[in-house]
Amino acid sequence: MIWMLLRFGITVAVIPLCGHFLEGVHILNMGNALLLGAILGLIYMVLRPLTRLVLSVFNFCTLGLLNVAVDAWLVWTAASLIENSVTLDSFWWALAIALAINAARFLINLLTDRGK
Repeated sequence: MIWMLLRFGITVAVIPLCGHFLEGVHILNMGNALLLGAILGLIYMVLRPLTRLVLSVFNFCTLGLLNVAVDAWLVWTAASLIENSVTLDSFWWALAIALAINAARFLINLLTDRGK
């Protein structure tokens, strides 16, 4: 249970960090950016496993690139749902955020021995 909360917290924290370090990601309101991170955390806990299950055959054929595209689409969609939170210059910046979230979650899995 604690690892789920830790992964959720990391997902929330990555959005403002990406806004600070990536030039194509613009934070308009920090509170709304944290809300966007919380919504993405919930989406990653609920919707993401379902999409991975449904698309597992296609994911095998694309060597995992479909998961990256779906994650970027989730970031892009969530950012467009909340006004005055985060603006992205292009879909590629949504992809960069998705990769940052996945890298942070991967590190948490390694640190909490969930990567085994």
